[in-house]
Amino acid sequence: MSVPQDEFGDFQTPLPLATQCLRVLGLPDDARVLEPTCGRGAFLEAAAALSPASERLGLERHPAYVEEASRWGEVREANVFEVAFGDLPWRTQGPLVVVGNPPWVTSAALARLGSDNLPVKSNRRGARGIDALLGSSNFDVCEYVIEKILTEHRGEPMSLGMLCKTQVARNLLAYAAASGLPVTDSAVYRVDSTRWFGANVDACWLVMRLDPGATPRYVTSVWDDVFAPHATPSRRFGVVDGLLVADVDRYSSVREGDGICPYEWRSGLKHDAAAVFELVAASGPTTRDGRVLEVESEYLLPLLKSTDVFRGRHRELSRWVIVPQRTFGEETASLEQRAPRLWAYLLSHARVLDARRSSIYRNRPRFTVFGHGEYTYAPYKVAVSGLHEQPVFRLVAPLADRPVVLDDTCYFLPFSDPTEAALVTAALNSKGCRDLIESLVFWDAKRPITKRLLSRLDLRRLPHDRDDLLARAAGLAREAGLGWDDEWASGLLRGW
Repeated sequence: MSVPQDEFGDFQTPLPLATQCLRVLGLPDDARVLEPTCGRGAFLEAAAALSPASERLGLERHPAYVEEASRWGEVREANVFEVAFGDLPWRTQGPLVVVGNPPWVTSAALARLGSDNLPVKSNRRGARGIDALLGSSNFDVCEYVIEKILTEHRGEPMSLGMLCKTQVARNLLAYAAASGLPVTDSAVYRVDSTRWFGANVDACWLVMRLDPGATPRYVTSVWDDVFAPHATPSRRFGVVDGLLVADVDRYSSVREGDGICPYEWRSGLKHDAAAVFELVAASGPTTRDGRVLEVESEYLLPLLKSTDVFRGRHRELSRWVIVPQRTFGEETASLEQRAPRLWAYLLSHARVLDARRSSIYRNRPRFTVFGHGEYTYAPYKVAVSGLHEQPVFRLVAPLADRPVVLDDTCYFLPFSDPTEAALVTAALNSKGCRDLIESLVFWDAKRPITKRLLSRLDLRRLPHDRDDLLARAAGLAREAGLGWDDEWASGLLRGW
């Protein structure tokens, strides 16, 4: 998305959009309206027009915005991260309505802008070490603000309406369910962020109602346009049995298959230096500047990217990748003796490789790559793109008599037996599995297919037509030029 280039990370809300959002939310005549991070006060202005008798209070850190927004209510200069919402000085006792448009940026993005407009750093969700290194400890500022509002107001009835990314809306529903927040009703109304903010991001108007005296309900209806709120919702997402699902109604027919995958999914190779590690498969492994690279062949493997997998180019050798270690963390110093040509090539690019910024390379052997192990060298793989909006699983066989490496935008299952690999590929492409994935996946996510989602596909419990599955698997094996053992496949299927 387009990041606002200021230390507050804010997109100011146009008044027509703020007005429509409040109409959708519904504003009682005697409401107490709170707008944290109110900016120029668009929601306060809209509330003043729609409900003149309401009490309106804004919080804003930018002094110039405080002065401007004060025309529509009482506005205090305050850091929202330091405010205790329960201590705010209300004059009236009307129903509480919290609205606004908190910053749509991550903590890392604000840090890059040199901003101090952040809460004290912490690993909020308790991400384990490697997840924190890969970004799980980074957080969306808007999500943090809304979580704080919901948590601090959990003991009283409240209506909340916030402009946010749709991913944030989903995260908040999951957070509410996990925290036992008394959410009794919620809805998402999609917003054209390009029109209103010039930002290419999936955005929405999130509505949540809290009532500590009622039974919680963690299912959210989705409307495709905030300006058409009376149309039929396009679907419902929500938390079912403690897990977030994208389509509650579709999920009900396939939920038996939602469990634990009998195989362990792997991520592809990550190196953060494509110009160095990736080579074109021309007359020989060729660098981007057209030079044929002569290095020790055992460190060169065929490479497929997510687009290759999705587009069905998984039987074409178009790229090589250098894999200098057998497993992550393995020492590399001995390459100077074992593979002197490779070592010389890596040294010639040391300035680029040593400058890789990801902390996963910090205090690791020189020229380390990540996301590989013994499973990388399995001859057969079942692979899927993590980026494309369709779950297409491919049976990947060796190219140039070498095992294929997937890049870090792919996920895969490794196999030593071609029959088992073909059978699993057919099962993952079956209608029952596709229906389950479609009920779980949020296609507007940056990476819709994730390892966490794939790990929920319990192939043993998905409905299958046995004969049809065996026939399709045998066909996949023939197309790939692989061996097929019908008796072995039947035994595997019985074990499921």
